[in-house]
Parts: sequence; C-alpha cells; structure tokens
Amino acid sequence: MVAIESLLHRRTDLSTFVVHFTKDSGGATARQNLAAILENHTIEARTAYGMVKDRVYAPEVVATQRAVCFTETPLEHAWMMCEEIDNRQVKFNGYGIAFTKTFARKRGVNPVWYLDITPGHDWLTGPVNQLVKDAEAAATPTGAPGPDTVSLLASPILRLTPFLEQMGPTQGARKEFWWEREWRHVGDFVFTSRDIVVVFAPESEHDALREEMATWPGCAAPPAVVDAKWGLERVIAALAHVRDPGPFPK
Repeated sequence: MVAIESLLHRRTDLSTFVVHFTKDSGGATARQNLAAILENHTIEARTAYGMVKDRVYAPEVVATQRAVCFTETPLEHAWMMCEEIDNRQVKFNGYGIAFTKTFARKRGVNPVWYLDITPGHDWLTGPVNQLVKDAEAAATPTGAPGPDTVSLLASPILRLTPFLEQMGPTQGARKEFWWEREWRHVGDFVFTSRDIVVVFAPESEHDALREEMATWPGCAAPPAVVDAKWGLERVIAALAHVRDPGPFPK
C-alpha cells in the first residue's frame, strides 16, 4: 500500500510551492516592490479580484475583495509566467517569492475557482450572479438607493467572490487564465524570513539583493535567490548552496 503523499511528491506537473511575482506598480519597479515585501515581511493586498470587483460598493466592502495572488506553477516552469504573452495585460520581470503550498494553506491561501462563461454555459455564472443580487437586495433598506454596508458585509457570498473567476470568450476577446493555476489570499499576506523557500530575481541582481537582505532586521540568514529562467537542477544547486554548479569549471 502506497501513501498518497509519496505519489504526489513524484508528480512533476504538480507544484509543492506557490509563487508571488511582483510587477511595476504604484510608481515603483518590480524590483523595488519585491524589496519592500522582503523587508516588511508582508505582501499587501492592493487590488480587488473576483466576480464583484467591478460593482459599485462602499470602500469597506471593496476592501473585502482585495487579495494577494500566487501561482502554483512548478518552479522549473516559473519562467513562462515572466514571458511576454499575447493579450496578457500583466507583465512580470522575474522578481518574486515562493512559499510551500502547505504553509500557504495554513495561512488561508486557496485556489481560484474558474467558471466557464462560454455562450450558453451560464449554469455556473448565472447562479453566482443571482446570489450576489439577492445579497444586495436583502441588504438594501426599503427606499434606500443602495445596500447597507454592514448588512452586505454579512453576506456569505461576498466571502466567496474573491476566489471566483471566469474563463471563456468575452466581447471581442477571451478570458483564459486557468492555466496560471492561481491561488489567492484575501487581505495582506504576512510571513517571516524562515517561511520563504526561494526569492526570484534576474541573475544579474543576485549579489546586490543578497547584500541588501542581509542588512534587514530579522533576515540574519537570507533565503536562496534563483533566476526564474534557470532549469530545475540549477535551482536545486542554489537551494543546496553548491559552490560551483557548473556546468563547466570556473
């Protein structure tokens, strides 16, 4: 009899880790945003996601839809998340941070649930949209222009919507990001240096980033730094602190 754990560890299509890649935003570069995350031990939830992100709500309600995004792409395939992909608005420059999926789950990170919106496939999105409308109606006092914030915040469906995304064709385009295997955490994601598996950065930045991390409080033993473009064995060598990974002698 074989334990399922021993089988899953041999599945190369499944990742043991989740990765958060940074991007240029808020007037800061992806490199600066990564440095801020590492120094403050916090990934801030700045953006609302899910099926009600575009609805007009009070700021307190919008805050409940803000999430931190991860991908469970295996480390050896992390490079493809940083490619320039047609019709993809988000661009990653190779800066990021990885945690074990086990740690992430303990902290409330959960896979995104993708609902098919291909024309005629409304048996999933239709009921969700109706639940949202029902929650808004139940939270709206008679004669009021909109829902009461406190009542709406108590609605169970709004606890789920940050994790609900759509896949399929839209007007003039298509929304197909299920292949990213996205996971999300509602609200800021807090961690310690010991929780980090690896830090991603272009190889040319590694020495400078290590020196920078060594000066931060609570980072006496900086985590391994790898390049998303490296192959799996090069990543393993970095994690094992191999002095001369090759492939040729220096």
